[in-house]
Amino acid sequence: MINKEEQKDQALFDRIAWQYTRKDMIRSSLISRKQLLLDAVQPLLGQMNSLGVILDIGCGVGAPAKYLQGYYRKYIGIDQSEKMIEAARIFNQGNPRIEFIAGNIKTLKLSGEPADVILSIGALHHMTELDLVMRSLCRLARPQGFILAIEPQNANPFIQVMRRVRGWVDKSYSQNQIFFSRDELIDLFQRNGVRNLSFDYLGYFSTPLAEVVLYPQFFFSPLSRMAAGFDSWLINHLPGKLRKFSFKIAIRGQIGFSE
Repeated sequence: MINKEEQKDQALFDRIAWQYTRKDMIRSSLISRKQLLLDAVQPLLGQMNSLGVILDIGCGVGAPAKYLQGYYRKYIGIDQSEKMIEAARIFNQGNPRIEFIAGNIKTLKLSGEPADVILSIGALHHMTELDLVMRSLCRLARPQGFILAIEPQNANPFIQVMRRVRGWVDKSYSQNQIFFSRDELIDLFQRNGVRNLSFDYLGYFSTPLAEVVLYPQFFFSPLSRMAAGFDSWLINHLPGKLRKFSFKIAIRGQIGFSE
């Protein structure tokens, strides 16, 4: 049984499902969205020959199934919005390696093999009862499987103000969100048995281009490519204290791993 906050978000994403798909169809936004995901996944690809079975929670239209094509054996997308799942099936039609399920991750049961990698891309900050969510994820993953979460982070006060302004003017922007610090995410993962943690700050200049479709495309598509490439470079070259000025943070860990 989903609670009132989850019901509000479910109703919102049912309403905006087809509008939301545009972000992963229009070139200027999909360039930045794809590169941010690849940057976050790259450390896992350095440890695994394949991502194996991916379970993507809060999958939306299932864009990672396209962005990571060739890196996985099977992709399973889960979202509590049935309209999002409908859009995901159409968006990814023709891919025999994918499956989409409408349901709540807290009560979800999978009949197939456990996940090698669990993705949570901007999903945790929409959810409630996060410890229950994390325990469910650990239950659905194989021992020493990986969890990767990409979340908006709260260390940059200017970005926090921008988020508040967007909440006032953009009716498709969920009001039921929290924004994590790095330490909050580390604590959430560790207290639920996820170890061997690593993290990166991501999305300094490309995130606004990833979240808003802008025209004309002949201008914003090359701009998005430049911003995404520069952001990838910044991951390894930006001085430590300045890294916290990013829009997002990626945190990775392993289930049932003893340090």
